[in-house]
Amino acid sequence: SWPTAALGGAVLVLAAGCVHRERRAADPILPPSLFARPGLAVACATSFLVGAVMFGGVIYLPQYLQVVRGHGATGAGLLMLPQVGTMIAASTLSGYLINRTGRWKVFPVVGCALVTAGAVLLSPLAPDTSAWWLAGAMAVLGLGTGLTQQVLVLVAQNAVGAGDVGVAGAAATFSRTLGGAVGVAAFGAMISARLRSGLPSGQDPDTLLGTPERVAELPAQLADSVRTSYTAGLASVFLVAVPLAAAALAAVTLTRETPLDTRR
Repeated sequence: SWPTAALGGAVLVLAAGCVHRERRAADPILPPSLFARPGLAVACATSFLVGAVMFGGVIYLPQYLQVVRGHGATGAGLLMLPQVGTMIAASTLSGYLINRTGRWKVFPVVGCALVTAGAVLLSPLAPDTSAWWLAGAMAVLGLGTGLTQQVLVLVAQNAVGAGDVGVAGAAATFSRTLGGAVGVAAFGAMISARLRSGLPSGQDPDTLLGTPERVAELPAQLADSVRTSYTAGLASVFLVAVPLAAAALAAVTLTRETPLDTRR
């Protein structure tokens, strides 16, 4: 739509203006010169890509569990534990092992590979997908993001001098958040477009999506159309997420591992 195109253009113009201003500021908030260091640039780019995939799963999988599978909000939250639980466990374990060994590259490489695999496993999603398959795919995705995201903050901080550690960590974290915001918006547009094309003419998806009880109250044929169209849209989201995760994997694989600076 034209409002989306106009806002997208405005974002590009403002981003260019931000870069222009930061390059000339005496004390920039985010010094562009730091991105000449490959470690920081790769960490931020990878955080952006993985953040988009991660937040896409965290936001839209619970909606799938409610709209399509009929679970309540609490039940859907509990069924997200395979993704959230493995993400927490993997993040904790990777931090412990890096502290013990001083080696970090293997974790984001394996993590991005698992994120790619998780997106592949979720791309054939259907209304009747096995609960075990869904839980396993979510666990793979959670392991991947857990091994990747926090380590990338460390990589960014290790790539700069002691005086820029805070800026580098903030840049990596902001990149992840920005990737999540862009990913959720883009993926939501994809799901909405698929819903509109899959529903009978004249039906507004915004009035049909709601609680499991509300979906169940729809005429049987219309309810099936809602579930099928929503699932098809979400499956296409994970299909698009595969090349994003693969690009992140390529970026961290080609990055040279530098020794961690333990003096800070």
